[in-house]
Amino acid sequence: MLKTLLYINENLASSIALRYTAYFSKFVPLSLFVTHVEEPDEKEQVGTGWVRRTWEDGVASSGKRLIDRMLRTENIDCPLAGRPKVFVGDRDKEITYELRNGLYKLFIEGYLNSYDHDQFYDLISSPLYTDTACPVLMVKNLSISKKCALLCADSVDPKVLVDKSMEILGDSTFEFDIVYFKFKENDQMVTLNKEEGGTHLEETESLLSEAGKSVDKVVVLSGTPEQIGDYLKDYALVTSTLPKRKSMRMYVLANSLASVLLVH
Repeated sequence: MLKTLLYINENLASSIALRYTAYFSKFVPLSLFVTHVEEPDEKEQVGTGWVRRTWEDGVASSGKRLIDRMLRTENIDCPLAGRPKVFVGDRDKEITYELRNGLYKLFIEGYLNSYDHDQFYDLISSPLYTDTACPVLMVKNLSISKKCALLCADSVDPKVLVDKSMEILGDSTFEFDIVYFKFKENDQMVTLNKEEGGTHLEETESLLSEAGKSVDKVVVLSGTPEQIGDYLKDYALVTSTLPKRKSMRMYVLANSLASVLLVH
């Protein structure tokens, strides 16, 4: 069972993330915990000692009611491994501490796709995503699919991509495709010969085979981030190493409606 922390708030992104997590758990057995962070304004914070503890308890109780409402509303078919965890403070700091302290193997949260590349990059380059030891599953859509794509490119280290992805998906029942992305300003997306993927693609296939996974389809695609992102939309998830801001792969992930498993 994969010890997993799911962050929820009272919004559409969390609603989708809850339902997606229940679906994901059919392929990857999860030991699921949920958390929420109440972030009060500085003006709301009061006192010290028992006064402050009483105030924090009241704020945390509000967060607990929020989680209870979400869980009752969604009624997901995935039992929790423990009581919901509610914290008061800075969201990213509290989650990062809990992930480290709890030795979680996966963090999940919802993200409503906005096609805002800067917003997407600011999130995936935040300390919560880059400093935590475990992969992050960014839920962007509830895709009912049995297929997962590994997104490769010249800038991707095949060993990091496969080894870290398999830490999460190695025991899963997902079917795997490899999508190799080559950027070019084409009027239409073009499928290239497999040889265009070079040694990076060969190594990715070999490492997946060593991990006991067969590959259903290998495709080398030439096109814009928008075209490749649209191609990926029907996958249950796309796995990728963390991209840099100037990377065309970052724009692919930002443009795609598919959920993204980010590894590093």
